[in-house]
Amino acid sequence: VFTWQWIMNPDNASVSIEQWEPVESLEAVDDLTVVATFSEPSAAWFLPFTGNENGPIYPSHVFGDDPSNRNEDFVTNPIGTGPFVIEEFRVNDQVTYVANENYREPNKPFFSRVLLKGGGEAAAAARAVCQTGEYHYASNLQVEPEILQQIDEDGDFGTITVARGASVERLNLNFSDPNTEVDGQRSEINTPHPFLADLTVRQALNVACDRQTIADEFYGEGQPPTANILAGVEVFESPNTSWEFNLEKAAELLDDAGWVMNDDGVREKGGVEMRIRYATSVNAVRQKTQAVIKQSFDSIGVGTQLEQIDAGIYFDSTEGNEQNISHNYWDINMYTDNPTSPVPSSYLLAWYAGEDRSNVAQRSNAWQGQNYVRYVNDEFDARFEELLVETDMDRASELLIEMNDILINDVAVIPLVNRSVSTYAHSHELRAENLVLGPFHDVTYWNIANWNFADDARS
Repeated sequence: VFTWQWIMNPDNASVSIEQWEPVESLEAVDDLTVVATFSEPSAAWFLPFTGNENGPIYPSHVFGDDPSNRNEDFVTNPIGTGPFVIEEFRVNDQVTYVANENYREPNKPFFSRVLLKGGGEAAAAARAVCQTGEYHYASNLQVEPEILQQIDEDGDFGTITVARGASVERLNLNFSDPNTEVDGQRSEINTPHPFLADLTVRQALNVACDRQTIADEFYGEGQPPTANILAGVEVFESPNTSWEFNLEKAAELLDDAGWVMNDDGVREKGGVEMRIRYATSVNAVRQKTQAVIKQSFDSIGVGTQLEQIDAGIYFDSTEGNEQNISHNYWDINMYTDNPTSPVPSSYLLAWYAGEDRSNVAQRSNAWQGQNYVRYVNDEFDARFEELLVETDMDRASELLIEMNDILINDVAVIPLVNRSVSTYAHSHELRAENLVLGPFHDVTYWNIANWNFADDARS
């Protein structure tokens, strides 16, 4: 009950407020039972209570039983009901966990201490598991396939697994102007981007992306190019879309839109040059993807400046951090996201504007709105709101395909590759059958309470 009250307090700027919006009331009828009443029926009624993003329950006593207490210290030292509790948290470095002596399942977890280290370079993480045995597990190994294969073949201590899923590496196009400041912020919702607001320009950029090369060279088998933002799961993957790589067509589209090449080899219209800043996190695969796309964009007269930002800064949600994806002070950025449910409304929040544009990341909501690209489409919003109250799964699937098609036909986003839900390395000492992943597992160690060593491994 307290969690619901805290999240629904707008002053707390919770990123989960839209997912909990359908809950009309929560009543604790006894110490272990809560009755939830929804404002409308919904096939996705479970979303507020499940998953890594929405499921955690806040302990009221730690907040002084006050739903208006933002309690910033809780972010780095949370208290939960999982198999481990935090012993030490070093920001942008590592977290040390120790077994939760109050865990609900007997004789679990197996490990007394877990060290989770962040940052660094993905190939080095894979080597630390497979070749040196320094670590037992490494996740999100976004590394070129030939390098991963070599690490796997040379590894005496571990192996690498690619788990198919619904993740999509994508280009996010900023529909607002990142270079004009309005009321103390850039990328302001009511200040359109000088050329990305033009559908024809977006179409040109879409066909200038060499998805096949990116997928083949940087991702490999089981991670194909895609035209869809909902991909990898049959129930919501659209059959109505397609992609192509055609630089000649891209140039013709820009010609038709009135953007002409100037003496610097950059297109120009009405005194505005077509120059973009294209940002992503520091990662060898992403930097190579940037290079492929920059070469194509430059060739059609779109002057492209590449930026790379440390992942700890890029994905950080701190209000004062102007280099994160929620501020989105670039023209284009790139990263991967994935649905965490067969009815992935929380995933599609990335393009939902909401009533009074409340879901758009802006200074007024501390950049906690989930629509970082400032995209506004009333037709998409109407489908999204219908999805929230739909109880028939067949109709929900139809709505998901319709929403995907709206985004793709409007080039609201440029999907590149249907990535694995996780490419991970694991030690031979770990019991492999316990490392279970499905298409919607957004955290690879979701069931770490069940992890243990194989019978022939060290104790």
